[in-house]
Amino acid sequence: MKLTSLFLSACGIYAVSASLQTTFPKPQVDDQQWLKVLRNDDMKGYSVRIKQPQFCDDVVQYSGYLDVEETDDHFFFWFFESRFGATMSDTVLWLNGGPGCSSLTGLWMEHGPCLINAAGNETTHNPYSWNTFSNVIYLDQPIQVGYSHGNSRVANTDDSAKATYAFLKLFFEEFPEYAENDFHISGESYAGHYLPALGKEIIKQRQTSIPPNFNLESVIIGNGWTDPLIQSEQYIDFGCDEASPVFTPEQCDSMEKALPRCKRLTEFCYRHPNALSCIPASVGCAPLGAPCSQNGRNPYDIRRKCDDNDLCYDVLTGLEIWANRQDVREELGIDEDVETYKSCDNSVGIRFSLSGDNPKQYAPQVAEILGAGVRVLIYAGDKDCICNWVGNKAWLLELDWTGKHEFQAAEDEEYYSWIKEEAAGEMRRYGNLTFLRVFDAGHMVPYDQPENSLDFFSRWIAHALF
Repeated sequence: MKLTSLFLSACGIYAVSASLQTTFPKPQVDDQQWLKVLRNDDMKGYSVRIKQPQFCDDVVQYSGYLDVEETDDHFFFWFFESRFGATMSDTVLWLNGGPGCSSLTGLWMEHGPCLINAAGNETTHNPYSWNTFSNVIYLDQPIQVGYSHGNSRVANTDDSAKATYAFLKLFFEEFPEYAENDFHISGESYAGHYLPALGKEIIKQRQTSIPPNFNLESVIIGNGWTDPLIQSEQYIDFGCDEASPVFTPEQCDSMEKALPRCKRLTEFCYRHPNALSCIPASVGCAPLGAPCSQNGRNPYDIRRKCDDNDLCYDVLTGLEIWANRQDVREELGIDEDVETYKSCDNSVGIRFSLSGDNPKQYAPQVAEILGAGVRVLIYAGDKDCICNWVGNKAWLLELDWTGKHEFQAAEDEEYYSWIKEEAAGEMRRYGNLTFLRVFDAGHMVPYDQPENSLDFFSRWIAHALF
């Protein structure tokens, strides 16, 4: 089945060329210059610089920086219009996790318009890019991540959410045509923290005198880290199943012994969410997740050995080579203050760890988002260990929201991929909450299952997943 016919059959829209572009006027951007846009009074102190690079796709695209005058911070973003047509498509924000990992990892390795090879010397067209049917924004946040730079040293999820909201407000002020349709926030891994906090911030701003200039319709989290108390315990169920064990008996025994202390410390962190209370929880729970990366195992995909790379994927080395090429930097308009692009910045991760952010709970924010009528999709590749599907399903089953009992009572259904025409997972849903287990995929589902990733993503935003 062709992708265009897939989308049309889902939405009931008349056939339109996939290369159709928006008819809205665009800023005239000189390739060699920035277009600087000053904001109105309610966003005083912010500005945005924009370039129009010619990379990856023949769609309209913008790269640039959101500049924050007070702190001298500069957030890098890269935006791609939908191949299907910008004015006919929703807009999606993508955030990678870490904390400290660039969202261009998602672009260049997972679901962007072009993918980087392991040698870092060429790109290939990605027919299963998420911009096939949606406009997509990739944002490097917080400051010091990827191509973003500045003086701030954000060390917690809530502060990063406020900065990301400021970016979104400015982006849609500059490009109001993309706010005509629905908006979705998406991401993976530590985005299980980022996105609930961002969703809550957006909902809170709805009650102010200057509400958001866009409509948040859904939140999409892949293999997220959201409820550490429940997810830490589920390492045992995931890896110590007698029928198909991932860990050794000795490892499982050690995990069982560590569990009571982990639970006690994390419960205390939940009651008193500060660095003094939460750092011990990170230390106490470490033995539960440790087996995921022991014995040469790739913690992001239990089927693989860890490649000779800090993040276990050789392609990330190629990605950094490509991102640091001078011609690439010039085309994107990268500031000279960014000396070297890194896929993941350890200093950011350390700051978050020292603030005790990792073991904090963000499930209540998901409940608040659901209560505001926003749809939530939690998907998880079932070969990931570090943020595994068992833990993600477990915290959703315990989520305290109005549909809790109905979600618990709901039956798991087969997820059938229209693109591959095969059973590709299982899902459970009630109301505006859906959990999707994706078969034969690791931590980065679009990397392992590009066809099925585009299938469930495009059907979700089209309200046609079921």
